[in-house]
Amino acid sequence: FNAMVCIHAGNQHIPLEVYRFIRDHVSPFMQFIPVIERHGAEEVGGRLASPDIPIEEAAVDGFSASPKPFGRFLCAIFDEWVRRDVGRVFVQQFDVALEAWLGMPSTLCSHAATCGRALALEHNGDLYACDHYVFPEYRLGNIHDMSLWELARLERQRALGEQKRDRLPAACRMCSVRFACQGGCPKDRFRSVKSDDLPRHWLCEGYKMFFTHIDAAMSFMAKELMRGRPPANVMAWIREQDRKLSGKSAK
Repeated sequence: FNAMVCIHAGNQHIPLEVYRFIRDHVSPFMQFIPVIERHGAEEVGGRLASPDIPIEEAAVDGFSASPKPFGRFLCAIFDEWVRRDVGRVFVQQFDVALEAWLGMPSTLCSHAATCGRALALEHNGDLYACDHYVFPEYRLGNIHDMSLWELARLERQRALGEQKRDRLPAACRMCSVRFACQGGCPKDRFRSVKSDDLPRHWLCEGYKMFFTHIDAAMSFMAKELMRGRPPANVMAWIREQDRKLSGKSAK
């Protein structure tokens, strides 16, 4: 089974403790989901703010993951995984990143160019645009009234998915890691920067840190796969890089 692990303010500073516990005691299959929630003056669905609430009217909840700590969290886990666990531990974020370095479209909606296929069906038959968008304004209808196929093909659902690409900030469009990131989930694009034409993802700094950090190892694994060799060869390669680096620092 797959362990779905939420990363938040309470555990974002202890990446190896989290990773090793899941690896050693829970499952070799895992994914890390950053908790990113806002609350506003007009609260919808409990205390959490709808994605449509303007940036200036909603604040990030204190339990949410923070950009740089989240980036360091992923980097630390990757550094452990790439040296000892490739081929025996499977982390969704790393699998998806390797897809990007192979030039493949992402199978994870948050890092795909467009989205809109991860619908959320409630117990009463209500269908929502996404499990991140279970708010009244994103209700597509009810499967007792229209088929799932018809609801999924609604024009407003298609438009929502294409907005992920069409409303990408200029900074993202020019970013060196756009091919791997694609701006993240639109729900979390509420970080306002003066130089930007559109708000960027709350975890932008963290994602850029992570994708930049893994570039050399991912490039090696992608080349190994394209040559018909196992990507786990990266473990020996990176140990050799570490050895060379330690030799230089000792001089």
